[in-house]
Amino acid sequence: MNLRHVELFRYIMKFGTLTQAAEMMAISQPAASKMLFQLERSTGIALFERTKSRLRPTRDGELFFAEVQRTWESIERLERMSKDISKMRFGRLNLGIKPALAGTLAPPLIARFCRKHENTTISLHSRSSERIIEWAIAGQIDLGLTNTSTPHPNVACRVIARTPGVAVVPEGHRLAGRRELRPEDFDGEDYVSIGAVERSAIVETFEAAGVQLRIMIEAPMAHITCSLVASGAGIAVVDEINARVFAGRGLVMKPFLPKISFPVWHLRPLSLSSSPLEEALTRDIEDEFERLGYRADA
Repeated sequence: MNLRHVELFRYIMKFGTLTQAAEMMAISQPAASKMLFQLERSTGIALFERTKSRLRPTRDGELFFAEVQRTWESIERLERMSKDISKMRFGRLNLGIKPALAGTLAPPLIARFCRKHENTTISLHSRSSERIIEWAIAGQIDLGLTNTSTPHPNVACRVIARTPGVAVVPEGHRLAGRRELRPEDFDGEDYVSIGAVERSAIVETFEAAGVQLRIMIEAPMAHITCSLVASGAGIAVVDEINARVFAGRGLVMKPFLPKISFPVWHLRPLSLSSSPLEEALTRDIEDEFERLGYRADA
C-alpha cells in the first residue's frame, strides 16, 4: 500500500472532492483519480460510490478511514517526537513538567538549584502529562513531573507528593464568605472544569454526594481555570498551588470538603543512567513539596 495514495484518500474524506484533494497534493486531477483507483485495487475495497461529480464514501470506506486516522495520528506522533528529539539535544538536564507546576512551583525551585550548581544548564519543557510520558519512554528527558503514570517498562514512576484540592470562587460571589465549601454548595452554580485526570477525581466526589455539576466551561489547565474563575466565569475545584497564585487577584480560595488531592508523579526514564544532578534536583523537589506540606502519603 502506497502511503501517498492513503494521503490522497484522507484529503478526499476531508474536503469531499477529488479536485480539492488533488490541489492539496499539488497534482493533477487525472493523476489523483489514477492514484485512487490504485488504492482501491491494492486494498480490495470499494472506498467510494461515484455519483456524478461527487465521491460518496461507502460503509467500508468509512471503516477504512477510521483506521487510517488512527494510523496517521501515530505517524504524526513520530514526526512530533523526531522534532522534539532534535530540539532537546542540549543542556545538562532536560525536564518535562506539567503546566500546573511549570509556572508555579518550578521557577523558584530551579532558580535556587542553578545557584547551587552554577555550571548546570537546564531545559524546561512544559506540555501535557501524556506528552511528557512520551518523552520519558523515548529517553528524551531526565525526569518528568506529571499528573498520571505509565505502565511502560522503560519508565520508573512514583508518587512524590499530593496537592490538596481547594474550592475557588470569584471575589464578591455569594459563596466567598463561607468558611469552607462542600459539594452541595456547588449545586446550580456555573462550574469551570479542568483536565481529564483531575476532572475524574472531582466528578467522583460530587457524584458520591449526589450533586450534578453544571459544567459550563472546560479548560485544559488549572491556571486557566483559575483565571476564568477570577474573571467571573464560574466556580471550580483546583489544586492549592495554582489557587494561591490567583488568590486576592479576583479569586477567593476556600477549603473543600470532603478532602480531595491530586497526585504528582515523578517519572524517570530507565533507558538513561541516573546522574548526580538529576538525583540532587529530585531531592530538592521532594524537599519543596515537604516544606509546603504536600506529602506523598498525605
